[in-house]
Amino acid sequence: MLFTSFGYFIFLPVVFVFYWFISKRNLKVQNIFLLIASYVFYSWWDWRFLFLLASLSLVNYLLGIRIGNNGSEKIRKIWLTIGLIINLGVLIIFKYYNFFIDSFIDMISLFNYELPVTTTKIILPLGISFYTFLSISYIIDIYKKNLDAEKDVIKVLLTLGFFPIILAGPIQRPSNLLPQISSKKVFNYDQAVDGLRQILWGLFAKVAVADNLAQEVDVYFSNFNDYSGSALLLGAIFYTIQIYADFSGYSNIAIGTAKLFGYKLMKNFAYPYFSRDIAEFWRRWHISLTTWFRDYIFLPVSFSLSWKIKREHILLIKTDLFIYIAASIVVWFLTGLWHGANYTFIVWGMINGLFLIIYHIQMKPRKKFFKRRKIDNNNIAIVLFETLFTLGFISIAWIIFRADSLNNAIDYISRIFSSHFLPLPLSLPAKATFMSVILIFSEFLQQNREHALQIEKIKYRIPRWVIYFSIFLLILFVGGGNQKFIYFQF
Repeated sequence: MLFTSFGYFIFLPVVFVFYWFISKRNLKVQNIFLLIASYVFYSWWDWRFLFLLASLSLVNYLLGIRIGNNGSEKIRKIWLTIGLIINLGVLIIFKYYNFFIDSFIDMISLFNYELPVTTTKIILPLGISFYTFLSISYIIDIYKKNLDAEKDVIKVLLTLGFFPIILAGPIQRPSNLLPQISSKKVFNYDQAVDGLRQILWGLFAKVAVADNLAQEVDVYFSNFNDYSGSALLLGAIFYTIQIYADFSGYSNIAIGTAKLFGYKLMKNFAYPYFSRDIAEFWRRWHISLTTWFRDYIFLPVSFSLSWKIKREHILLIKTDLFIYIAASIVVWFLTGLWHGANYTFIVWGMINGLFLIIYHIQMKPRKKFFKRRKIDNNNIAIVLFETLFTLGFISIAWIIFRADSLNNAIDYISRIFSSHFLPLPLSLPAKATFMSVILIFSEFLQQNREHALQIEKIKYRIPRWVIYFSIFLLILFVGGGNQKFIYFQF
């Protein structure tokens, strides 16, 4: 069931009414009903994969109890290892089986030996990357004693299958979500109203902006040899806006929906395109994923290496810097691979990792240079240049992310920076451009707020309602069709 579908706008009010009014605020009844609603929501796409979600959640529930109740560190570690093997094994089989088989066949063909091409293809279950990471967080946090093993199976199943986040996040930590599930809910009118505003803004970003841009972007990337470099640059800019509008739109709808039921989810996007450097960008883009990789991959790898390496230099590099580089390579390889079974994602991840390493290396020399030259780091010209440079790099990197293959990505980028740059596009798609301008301008003005429709400080009610109604009309009449969310493929 899509957040933008007609069915969802029947489903959501029904669930809301039952949750708050029919259940009589009985926490146990609310949790059972919310779990049923979450499973109905998930099975709407393909009921067969509901068994995978439920089974994996039950396994992690039992593993959590085993890890939490055992006093022996060795036994706890064994149960954790079993849990990681099960969770990662399921993810690898469903997400990467086709990729590994095809890659193996291609590799063998290099030695002039042809293997039969397999016709067996495994369907990728929606949300598997997200609920697998939720499950891994759950058992690791219990192992680290950051979270007590929950005995109530309903609460664990709901934690790992909560419908607003099950398909594409945010990857809400069980250590944050489980206590909310366990606490009695009191309806908060202001929170619910703000949730509705956030849903409205998310729908605008997805339906009016991303879906309109999708039609233009598909044309550019499918027929890039037919366009000049400047037109392809425009296509890259459109995709840069599209993927943000699409994914931040989903996150806003998810977070807003959770607010209707008394839950507070973590912010997933903090206006990342206004960042002035690559590190800041990744602190503000897909925050739930980047912090997950930081806490469960980067920091453990860094600590492990720091315990094992006792030398001051490795390969003429200071040990601290070497550890940062090594941990970053691991994290960004896995980040790329997490996004999908395609070499384009891996290369995209490694390029981002490389630029983060370069940024990290130049931080201290840059600071010393600015201090010696008495240059104000917040000089408007410097801020503007760095912001545009960062945005330019991100836009080029998104080309690799969006392309069907590495060859297509290279050809697309090469054409932008070649003699084929001219002629310039004579016109812009009116709807897509106008909607994009509204999105960017609104979020620029509201970048200190949680979302762009937090306009309650406007003194009079009528102007606020004019804005809400205008956004609603744009969604209704200027939408670009019922396109799937981009991150459903991950």
